[in-house]
Amino acid sequence: MANYREEHIRNNRRLARQIVGGAALLLALIGLFTVLGWVIGLVRSALDDSSLRDEYHDRLYGMVMLDPVAFDDVSTVDEGVFKQAAIWGTVYQVQNSGGSLDQYERDPDTGSALIPALEIDTYISNLLGPDYQVTEGSFSTSEFVYQYDEEKQAYYVPVTSSVALYTPTVEMISQKDGKRIVTVGYVPTAANNTTGELSLMAPTEPTKYMDYVFTRGENRQWYLTALRESDMKVEATPTPAPTDALVEDLQNDQLNADTAPAEEAPQPEGEQPAEEGDAQPAEDTAESTEDTADSESTAE
Repeated sequence: MANYREEHIRNNRRLARQIVGGAALLLALIGLFTVLGWVIGLVRSALDDSSLRDEYHDRLYGMVMLDPVAFDDVSTVDEGVFKQAAIWGTVYQVQNSGGSLDQYERDPDTGSALIPALEIDTYISNLLGPDYQVTEGSFSTSEFVYQYDEEKQAYYVPVTSSVALYTPTVEMISQKDGKRIVTVGYVPTAANNTTGELSLMAPTEPTKYMDYVFTRGENRQWYLTALRESDMKVEATPTPAPTDALVEDLQNDQLNADTAPAEEAPQPEGEQPAEEGDAQPAEDTAESTEDTADSESTAE
């Protein structure tokens, strides 16, 4: 009887150990899969820079649409370039966020929207950094004259005309020598939409690429410091060579054209073509006419 109880106790202990071991193994497997999922998520997030590309797409929209010339120092660029880019970049952000230009006050005479200078300055500060100082006031470009309203502290912007030459597509973001290089494809846009209201969205393929160079500045943020031509180039589409069958068809068409008989000129209606042997020389015809005239005179 005692042996039976001891055996029963040993069996219970063995079962308990098996249960504990199975639970520990299950927890270990759960922990392993959790860690693997966490690591995979980190790797994916490190490799996937789509959100960063979207950020630079919106950030550079105003610059790309105006296609400024390359520069190595923002201080050498006319501030009107950045002010105009900030104006149209702000317009794009309003449209892209589902808003409308109707949210701005309109000039009753021209219909121009009054874009607050504060929004323009914020756009420039986010692009070039807080150290870049903007002089408020009217300025002109090759496209428009932007009037500044001192009282309302806003710029008059014509919204029925488009100055967009390109829209951006961010191709690659890399770092080199402590700089962040944002390679942007320039996609041509339509001048105006069918409604007459300004539209800044029209996708096609890039026709050129530019590198926007950013340097880390205040608060470890990246700010635009240079604009350069990119090493990325548009691939030329090769013209397909003619196939042997196409060359043979062209040669046959040319051969048929060379050997085809010439078309006879159409005969006037009512006239029959002269048969061979009926034609007479011009002199014989003239003599026959004279003989006929002499015969008629004699008969008289």
